[in-house]
Amino acid sequence: MEIPHHLMNEGMLVSGTLDALGYDTRALRRVATAGTLVRLARGVYVNAVVWQSATPRERHVLRCRATAARLGNQVVLAAASAAAVLDLTYLGRWPERVCALNSVADGTRVRGGIAWRAHDDRHTGVLDLGWVRTTDPYRTAIEVSAREGFLAGVVTADSALRANGHRGAGDGASELLAMAESLQLQRGVRRVERVAAFANGHSESAGESWTRVVLADLGAEHPELQVDIVDDGLWLARVDFCWPERRIVLEFDGAKKYRAPLRGAARSAEDIVIEEKKREDRLRAAGWTVLRIVWDDLREPERLRRLLRRHGLIG
Repeated sequence: MEIPHHLMNEGMLVSGTLDALGYDTRALRRVATAGTLVRLARGVYVNAVVWQSATPRERHVLRCRATAARLGNQVVLAAASAAAVLDLTYLGRWPERVCALNSVADGTRVRGGIAWRAHDDRHTGVLDLGWVRTTDPYRTAIEVSAREGFLAGVVTADSALRANGHRGAGDGASELLAMAESLQLQRGVRRVERVAAFANGHSESAGESWTRVVLADLGAEHPELQVDIVDDGLWLARVDFCWPERRIVLEFDGAKKYRAPLRGAARSAEDIVIEEKKREDRLRAAGWTVLRIVWDDLREPERLRRLLRRHGLIG
């Protein structure tokens, strides 16, 4: 079967659409078996090249699009699936199943490749994206916080605050709490309250959000976030975490920082490393201590505790 590319939407084919146009959709299964297409849901396929080149988040968005192609506005995406289509930061692995809201009468269950979560309110904090409905950034953060833990909740809540233009500590907390109250949550209420009070839109990545949680757990002095360091009127750098009175900065080094495509196609990874070295040299020359941490320091907080203790940031 020759794939009608002009009928593809986001690299996807829907057998119902093709069937209505007179195509032999039974051949789609044979094409999928041959590896040209990947089956995402019953009657919905995606171009294999599109699938193979997609990131984990993009693959989950494709699963969401496949679900919407089948169910349309019957589905309201939630939790990880809402985070995926809204491009919010999500800590866990993107799931194989699409997450969506279900009525309490129909219950929480897995059916048709969808993890349905029971909630009678499928209207509050819901956006219509045209191709699907989804919980908005605040409700998404609340759903993640209530069900997936404090750390996961903070990561998504920080991202939701950024998406809504809130950049400071406490900004947007009242809106998150008001949303949670209107939803009349049956579980995770205290955790949602803790997340709302802790969330900060200045955290610009999952690593930075996780770092804040670990710093708080270790009892470290509270840092300022995303600070511009200026010396004698000369701008030196913008840093992730800063203790100005101690002239200490802390940088989280995630892999994305050193991926050239994210920082400009003309710049190699070597260029970025050299620039970071020069940036750090400027700070040290101005009397600042520069500390750097990576993912392993967050997974093994005792390593970070020792580093902070050496520099007097915890007792």
